[in-house]
Amino acid sequence: MIKLWKHLLMPICEAVGATKLLEIGAEYGSSTTTLAKYVDKRNGHLHCIDPSPEFDPAVLSSQYGSRFSFHGDLSLNVLPGLTPVDVVLLDGDHNWYTVYHELQQLEELHRQHGADQPLIFIHDLGWPYGRRDLYYNPDVIPAAFRQPFARRGILPNRNELVEAGGMNADLCNAVQEGGPRNGVMTAVEDYIADSREAWVFRHLPTYYGIGVLAPSSTVAANAALFAELGKFDLPAHTLGLLQQAEHLRCVDGIMMQAINRRLNQAEDHIRLLEAEQAAGSVVEGGLA
Repeated sequence: MIKLWKHLLMPICEAVGATKLLEIGAEYGSSTTTLAKYVDKRNGHLHCIDPSPEFDPAVLSSQYGSRFSFHGDLSLNVLPGLTPVDVVLLDGDHNWYTVYHELQQLEELHRQHGADQPLIFIHDLGWPYGRRDLYYNPDVIPAAFRQPFARRGILPNRNELVEAGGMNADLCNAVQEGGPRNGVMTAVEDYIADSREAWVFRHLPTYYGIGVLAPSSTVAANAALFAELGKFDLPAHTLGLLQQAEHLRCVDGIMMQAINRRLNQAEDHIRLLEAEQAAGSVVEGGLA
């Protein structure tokens, strides 16, 4: 969701004077670097949670020192031990169980410390994981909350997974889309319904769906924040165009994944042929 940082997320952070940030889900660290620069300029602090980062957190620790803390564990293990923050960027494990309980733990954390509830940015509210669970590690999800899943791909407007191709075919995706306790958007809606807090929720159907949860009391007391959240309230015609553009972007993404799979298969085949040739197994007229 960091691709929307400059034009959408950062102005909201600035509207509330945010200096203490929490990132859940870092992957390659590009978002983490952007957020670390933000808090460094404001004498703030960034907590980052990711059990399996694809970058070296020690590099950021050496660069930003006490302004950066990395937690290499599951979010649900880390959150109870943190201190209150101003803003959360939630983009970790995209399933109902994890997201619902992350939101609950964040609420309880701030309640226990007598602190205002934070603003929470949430990614993957739209297709494919708004109404379908994804499990990076199915074993960490209690069986009672885990949807039937398979390593097969997803196509738009198809409830079932597809036998070949589709998006994210190498990941553990819920077999069916929709229904109770399934998907990120469902988790957010269920949390709002169950929360003891009053929330303002806004979202846009762009870049897999992005939204913000803001405490109603904070919005009522902050005119600048109210104005920034107004950017989510698009006319119906504009919203329809955005939804269509997002659909086409997702279709392009599926095609790119298919092309990459073909390229990887071709490269694997070339490496196999080269290995056989080097071993002297290629003879005139074909393979030995």
